[in-house]
Amino acid sequence: MKNEEKPEEFSRHSIDIAEYIFKDSAYLTNSVINTISARLGASKDLVHDAILLAGLLHDLGKVDKQYQEMPSHGFSRHEVLSATAIRNIAFKLIKKDGIENLFLDLLTFPILLHHYAQADPYKHAHYIINMKKERIDVYKDCIDQLNEVINYGLTHVQSDLGKKIMHELKNKLSKFEIEIFLDKELKNFLLSNVFYPHKPAIMAIAGLLNEADGTVANKNRNIR
Repeated sequence: MKNEEKPEEFSRHSIDIAEYIFKDSAYLTNSVINTISARLGASKDLVHDAILLAGLLHDLGKVDKQYQEMPSHGFSRHEVLSATAIRNIAFKLIKKDGIENLFLDLLTFPILLHHYAQADPYKHAHYIINMKKERIDVYKDCIDQLNEVINYGLTHVQSDLGKKIMHELKNKLSKFEIEIFLDKELKNFLLSNVFYPHKPAIMAIAGLLNEADGTVANKNRNIR
């Protein structure tokens, strides 16, 4: 938080992001959902939930103790923790077919890249490869806010898979730990120059998320 900013609660920021994407930018979001569904063969419900959960959980990594105990040090690389923790939860729940694997990427890669104006995919990849951390250690004071975000998600998801992911995240909070999953696909996507057919869809969702993130943060943190 800078001197000219006021505090912004985790739950308010996360829920406001979802509201901005699906209400303020509804015309654009609906177009993205329809296009991705038509081009890639995923149901609209799954695409909707990939976007919704990316919006709600993009800052999940910020609840880790390392950030909450020393907030003045900033939140560098929190998006890596967010993406890999959610990937761990979702990977265990999906069927290993093309459509649910696609959902996994549409959900987690936009989170990883939502600060794309500052992000360097190659640095992200090498950071992930060398990362020693195995889990998010959830700061206890963040539990109520996380549950608020999860409950919002449960009332707005449209697919069974979306509900399962939110319920599993809620279960993880009882142990104050959310494990991280560093799979080969995550590294390959960032390091490879090969064109992925779903990369434009990932970047479209990342664009929605990035626009919402900047707009909401500026509005909520502005002291004027």
